[in-house]
Amino acid sequence: MNQEEPLSPELVEHKKQLYLQRTHELYQDIRTWLKDLPLQVEESQTGIHEALGRYQVPVLTVKTAAGELLAAFKPTGASVLLAEGAIDVKGLFREYVVYMVVGYPQEGYFNLKQDGWYWMEQRDVDPHLLNNQNTLLQLITWVSDYEF
Repeated sequence: MNQEEPLSPELVEHKKQLYLQRTHELYQDIRTWLKDLPLQVEESQTGIHEALGRYQVPVLTVKTAAGELLAAFKPTGASVLLAEGAIDVKGLFREYVVYMVVGYPQEGYFNLKQDGWYWMEQRDVDPHLLNNQNTLLQLITWVSDYEF
């Protein structure tokens, strides 16, 4: 059995920082896409423990103007099968978004047009690129059953 070499501390830190950067960029996009809607967007911090170690991650919550939780975006880590990071999205239901890079490592599984954060309604359908307000609202509706 072939054992993989452990990652160097520098590479581990690089992977964590890249994941956190991508997460922050997604959260900034979410704030931008929701800024004209009557919703509350709040950010907090939590710790995670994954294959790359323990570290702090931002959690983003989306609530109605009345304070009802619609979706909580909670990073789960940069070590993910077929992707380069994942975020759980929880409402009444649970979904996840993953950061995928075109061609690697999921080549042959999905028809991806660009690198970015994706979510899937079903496992046998190509994922949705989370790159605009409409796709975000579909995801929030999917996890919360809230209609916009």
